[in-house]
Amino acid sequence: MLFMKRKLIVLFFTCLFFFPSFAEIKVSFGNTFSASFDRYGEYVYSFSGRSVRSFLEWQALPLWKIGLNSEIAFDDFSIKASFAYGLPVKCGKMYDSDWTSSGLKTTYSISNNYAIQNYDFSLSLSYKIRFSKVILVPEFTFDYYYDYYQSNDGHGWYGSESYSKSGHEVAWNSPYARHFTKLSRIDLKRNNFFMFMGMGLIIPAGDKFEIGLGTYFAAYAYTYNSDYHRDDAGRNRDFYLNSAQTSSFTRFKEVIYVNFKPFKMFSFDFTSSLLFGDIERGALEGYEQDGGTDILKVNIQLGAKINL
Repeated sequence: MLFMKRKLIVLFFTCLFFFPSFAEIKVSFGNTFSASFDRYGEYVYSFSGRSVRSFLEWQALPLWKIGLNSEIAFDDFSIKASFAYGLPVKCGKMYDSDWTSSGLKTTYSISNNYAIQNYDFSLSLSYKIRFSKVILVPEFTFDYYYDYYQSNDGHGWYGSESYSKSGHEVAWNSPYARHFTKLSRIDLKRNNFFMFMGMGLIIPAGDKFEIGLGTYFAAYAYTYNSDYHRDDAGRNRDFYLNSAQTSSFTRFKEVIYVNFKPFKMFSFDFTSSLLFGDIERGALEGYEQDGGTDILKVNIQLGAKINL
C-alpha cells in the first residue's frame, strides 16, 4: 500500500512537470451544495458466524453539505479535487435490533440521528478519448468519507430476560416487553476509503450543454467502523464495537450529470451519484466474533464554477 502511494505521488508530480511543456492548460474552481441520502448498516454476528445478533441502521435523510471543487486540465488529461463538509444537524433516524441465539428478536429501538462531523474528499485522474459525437473518459478516483453520527432522543422495546416484565425472554413486540422512553446515546464513527476505476461517457448537446454518465468499481475498499455505546443510564454498560473490513470489487459507484455553460468563464452542473455495496465482514476488536458493514449513499449536487 505504501509503495503504491509513493508511485502515485511520483506520477502526480511528473504530470505537473511534463504536461505543461506541450499542453494547453485550463483551470477551474467553484463551490457545491448537495443533499446526501445515506444508509449505513453495522452488524454483529454470532460466535459461529451463521447469524446476525445485532443490527444498527443509521440513516441520513438527508445530510446537507457544502463544498469546494477544482480542476486542472492539460489538453485531454485532467486532475480534479473536491471537498465537502456536512452541516451538523439532525438528519434522520437510527434503528437498533438484537436477536437471541435462537433467532428471537428481543430488542427494537428508534432514535434520532444527529450529524456531528462529516466530510468527503475526492481526487481523480482522467483522460478524454474523443470520437465524432461522444467522448470516452477512463478515470481513476480516490474517495474518502468520514462520518460521525450520534443517536439521541430514543425509545425502544426490550424483551430480554433482564428487562421483560415476565422475567423470561420475549419478543420485542410482546405485551411483556418493557418500553423505555429514554435510551443511552450511541456514537458511530466510520472511515471509508475507496480506489475507484471506471469509464465515463460525455455526450455534447450543442455549445452550452453536455450530459455525462459514469460507472465505476472499487478495486480496493477499506472501512473502519467504531461504535461507542454510552452509559447515560448509569448501568456501567458503556462499551466499544470496532471492526475493519477490506474488499475488492464489491463497492460500486454510478454517476450522471448535466453541465450548462452559459458563458465561457462560468458553468453550472447538476450531478447525481449512487455508491453502494453489500455486507463486508471483519473481526470485532477484543471479541471472538465478526462485525460487518454495508453502505448506500445517494448524493444530489448543484455546483457553480469559474473557468480560467
